[in-house]
Amino acid sequence: MGLFGRGGSKKSENAAGPSDPDGVNPADLEDEDEKKMTLKERQTWQIILGDKDENEKDMSALRKKLGRTEQVYTLSNIDREDLDEDRTFQNLFHRIEQVSDKSLSEPHHYKLQYDFPGSPLLMNVDFGVHDQVMTAFDKFATLSKKKFGRLRFRICPKQKGAVMFRLDKPKTVKTKLDNRNNINRYLAEDFVRGNIEIETYSKIMSAKMTEAKGLLATHLAETVPAEFKDHQYLVKTKDKKKKHMTLEEKYDKGEITIEEFEDIKYPELKEKREKAKATYPFPEKLDRCVICNAENCAAIQCLECQHKACKSCVYREFTTHPSRRPFLLMHSIFCCKRGIPLRGYLPPVKKLHEEQYSRHPDMKH
Repeated sequence: MGLFGRGGSKKSENAAGPSDPDGVNPADLEDEDEKKMTLKERQTWQIILGDKDENEKDMSALRKKLGRTEQVYTLSNIDREDLDEDRTFQNLFHRIEQVSDKSLSEPHHYKLQYDFPGSPLLMNVDFGVHDQVMTAFDKFATLSKKKFGRLRFRICPKQKGAVMFRLDKPKTVKTKLDNRNNINRYLAEDFVRGNIEIETYSKIMSAKMTEAKGLLATHLAETVPAEFKDHQYLVKTKDKKKKHMTLEEKYDKGEITIEEFEDIKYPELKEKREKAKATYPFPEKLDRCVICNAENCAAIQCLECQHKACKSCVYREFTTHPSRRPFLLMHSIFCCKRGIPLRGYLPPVKKLHEEQYSRHPDMKH
């Protein structure tokens, strides 16, 4: 049962219903119940929206002369039990929007102002504190119906100079529905508005979280399709983590071969098998000879660069040559193409030593 009242609206109260067999009209019974209701159980508030003018005393005479007064809205059948269940006062403000045909922000942005009879101070009640509103409701119940009927309640922003009404269209779903508390709060408010059946409400709240999000997504797509794009997290599913499988399960599913199974299961056998398959490295690839320019025959590398010469050319030019040229000259003569040097070579070390010590007394001639 929502803030629209357990006794219904005035229209429903005055509407004539069918008579029962005893000739008693149910509408008359409702009127009698309504008269028996006290201010402790149900109240009717006369509401003014907006801040109070600072120069109200100076402008009061001019307003009376021009016939302009502040708009007063009647909010009837405010039930205490329903108001106590409405923790954030969303339903109360929804009724105020229907009566005034204006868009309001969140309830916690506003305060309730009133002049309590006998009090010299202007009373302020914060709609963001639930206990303050309920205490004020009980305080109104202490007044007589005549004094209470003269009360005017002003709803205005808590911050002075703040915007009173919203220019954009307010969203129906104001929070992220990612946990059971938010889902339950939204569905309760939606049930009060009459947008969801009690069976659907119970089915969503009794289901598991994954299934509940799917049912809630379907409900949002039907009731508020314009806002459904902001709640795509309800239909997105998380990627399932891969189940850890043993080697035997991987082999049974064909993910690994029998050789891979053995290598992982018995790494020492893998090491032995790799040693048994080990061979000597292949010889280096034969290149072009830098001396005779023959293909795929050179294997002896120059001492200075990457050029190579074949075996026959090295023997011919350096080992068996009459002048006995050293292999160090290969880079200068053949790699750099500088040719044979003009000056002569030093004689072999053995021959030089023989000439140097030829006249030594210990030398045998």
